[in-house]
Amino acid sequence: MTKKKEIDRLRESAGRIKVGDGSDGAITGMMTISNRLYIIKEKAIYVIAMADEIDPKRTRADIPNMQQIVVDAGSGSEIVRRILLTARELFRKDRLLEPIDWNAVLIAALELLRDVLAAQEIAEEYAANKRAAEAKVTPPEDRAFRLPAVPGIEARMKSFIQKADHACQTIFNMCALFYSEAEMRSAGKWLDGFANVIKARHAANAQFIKFSTALAEFGKLIRNTRHCIEHPKTTQRIELRDYQLTADRRLEEPTIQVIHDATPIDKIALEQFMSVIVGQLLDGIETLMAYLAAMHMKPFGKIPTMVGEIPGGQRKDGVRFGYLVNIGGEWHKLT
Repeated sequence: MTKKKEIDRLRESAGRIKVGDGSDGAITGMMTISNRLYIIKEKAIYVIAMADEIDPKRTRADIPNMQQIVVDAGSGSEIVRRILLTARELFRKDRLLEPIDWNAVLIAALELLRDVLAAQEIAEEYAANKRAAEAKVTPPEDRAFRLPAVPGIEARMKSFIQKADHACQTIFNMCALFYSEAEMRSAGKWLDGFANVIKARHAANAQFIKFSTALAEFGKLIRNTRHCIEHPKTTQRIELRDYQLTADRRLEEPTIQVIHDATPIDKIALEQFMSVIVGQLLDGIETLMAYLAAMHMKPFGKIPTMVGEIPGGQRKDGVRFGYLVNIGGEWHKLT
């Protein structure tokens, strides 16, 4: 019998890893993506890399197991719950039809999470700067008034739209994991192609058709808004205004208006605009994932099964959608 090397005994022995620190809160769950273990804490998500991943040939005994923060938000975040934790619940190898690459779907969900969190961070930083500017407002002196201003307002707005647009592109990429990208592109431009494929494939599902059409319209609005920023024209531009004093002596907060023939947006407070966009992204991603899982679910024997809203008392980590099984005429979460 070959005697094990010391490094083999070390690598194969039990061990402990302290993930993060107390500021991240408690560990609330974990998931595997691309054979890597992700530890979900209340305020952060870490990826774990064992020593064998770094040094597979076992050449150095001093290579440690590694941990790295990948998302500065955890299960306490609504965005994490509605995107990544929902994806973990819905996209499982044992629940989806064989052709679906469930791991690739989880990778797309992680990318979506990063995009939406980045957009939300920009919105929160803008709101904080706005409050700081308003706190410095003083009454007029000698018929002169110093208007407040938000530093870097144009750069923030541009970055916000770019993150939203990238999220919409990732939404399309996720759809392409369930429906042929070539088929979608031949059926129409970008998310319009997805909506047209849904109309052809699921003609009896009026709700899915209505949702996919609305998702495509939202995607066009975001893409056209980005075009207004990056390729401005007389009929395609952004009107962004910092604080303004109106004729009735009212201080008007920063506003945005999108001038575009197809997808105009009336003048709206920039803070409200950002809040609405993040909210619509979240609603769209969460609902899309539920539909995609429902349309590609493996049969579960002879027991009626579906994807739907989990009853309130059966939800874990605040995840809204999951697999349900009908027992005695009532729907219960399938674990």
